[in-house]
Amino acid sequence: MPYKHKIPIYTENLNLTGAYFRHQRIIDGLSLTYVADAISMNKGFLSDLENGKRNFPDGTINQLNDFYNLKFDDSLKFYIELENNIDEIFHALCNSNTFKEKQLLELILSKRDIYENSSGFFLFNLLNLFYLIRFNCNETFINDTKKIIESNLDAINSKDLSIFYCILGIYYKRNPSTNFVAEKYFKKCLSLSSNIPDIAALCTFELISIYAETNRSALAYTYCEKSRSIFNRLQNYTTMFFIDFFQCNCLTNLGLYENSIQKLTELLNNIDQSSNKYISTIYHSLAWCYLLNCQYSECIKYTNLAIENKDPSCGLCYFIPYSYYKQNEYLKCLDYIESHLEYADDFYKPFLQAISARIQKQNVDFEKKIILYYQSLLQNNVYEDIPLIQNFILDYYTETNNKDMMIKILIDIKSFNDKDLTLKSSTLFVDSSS
Repeated sequence: MPYKHKIPIYTENLNLTGAYFRHQRIIDGLSLTYVADAISMNKGFLSDLENGKRNFPDGTINQLNDFYNLKFDDSLKFYIELENNIDEIFHALCNSNTFKEKQLLELILSKRDIYENSSGFFLFNLLNLFYLIRFNCNETFINDTKKIIESNLDAINSKDLSIFYCILGIYYKRNPSTNFVAEKYFKKCLSLSSNIPDIAALCTFELISIYAETNRSALAYTYCEKSRSIFNRLQNYTTMFFIDFFQCNCLTNLGLYENSIQKLTELLNNIDQSSNKYISTIYHSLAWCYLLNCQYSECIKYTNLAIENKDPSCGLCYFIPYSYYKQNEYLKCLDYIESHLEYADDFYKPFLQAISARIQKQNVDFEKKIILYYQSLLQNNVYEDIPLIQNFILDYYTETNNKDMMIKILIDIKSFNDKDLTLKSSTLFVDSSS
């Protein structure tokens, strides 16, 4: 009689053995018919084994091991080891304990030869993907490992599947242009992890910045409240600081500048003054808030403080010259651009060049550079900067009395406010490029 393992509840419906041999057959490029004929087995029966519809008869695993020249160990010992490890690793990620997270992952990867020939094969690949996304970032390896898991979801339990979706969300969130893919994965994760606090907490937290970056600040603010509630229950107070910080940025994006300045100032007063990384980030946000609120002297002050505290963001490069421009301090503005343009990030250079051209009444060059920068913002989904640039463009066309172009940018402003603006729908860019 075919045997059936006595296994923990979380593996009861998993197809660990069948999926393993199915994967080996596929990567070897062999058909089901070929393998069935080679081992004198009914094709339908082999298919049922591979898809977890039947239990393996005694001797069948040895038979398949011999055929594929493998040493697959179907005992659950290694699977259970990995299952315990993945919970500890994800907890370390959730608590920003990067050292422990990396240490545990590297220890597991050092046992590749054992785990890749065991019932823990697919869980090992999930942890390998975890490591690749968090510490390696080799896109080819990431995509190959992702395919292995996606092709064998019947060998992954729902909790581990939610972790799979969460780390994919983290991976795709790194590029603003793939935020929509990240959001899809985080939502899949949440649908599976509502009763798993660590996973739900991190997933909800990650969605905050996605909503903020995709012009959905009100929704981002709501998720700040949801995330704070979960992290408070977990007593994870370090992450709660970041939630408060994100909430300030949401207030800024919603135009509630005074509220944002008040909360950012409170964070600054409460923070450990040795945490230079966080201090510079708060200075940066204060500078941005003052810039949008047309308080240009304050913007310059806090931009300089952010730079002095080694804020890593390249976006700071235009805060000071733009502020000088708005204060009609044109010589200071031009001097600043001339001395900093060489070191500015290529993404922001067209904007700096546009400011310079605007001051010098080089209208053709201004239009060329500002349209190029506007295109880059839309192309890369950098929604936070778009209102500033739209108003900069509108001011120009108002001053030059170009009513046709004023109407076009006003249509774009409305589309942005309606959450409908894209590169393809931008009337200003389409007409300018044609």
